[in-house]
Amino acid sequence: MASNKKRVSIGLTDAQYALVQKFAKEKGFSKSAIFVLALEEYARKESGQKK
Repeated sequence: MASNKKRVSIGLTDAQYALVQKFAKEKGFSKSAIFVLALEEYARKESGQKK
């Protein structure tokens, strides 16, 4: 099945990268999944504040 996901490249400090690795390992997710989850949580909080 073809995927329509877009790719994004970002720059992280060593500390930020280590944190993402830590969360991914603890939760059993990929690093990409950690960013997706964080973005979705941020969007939920932002949309809740604008009401």
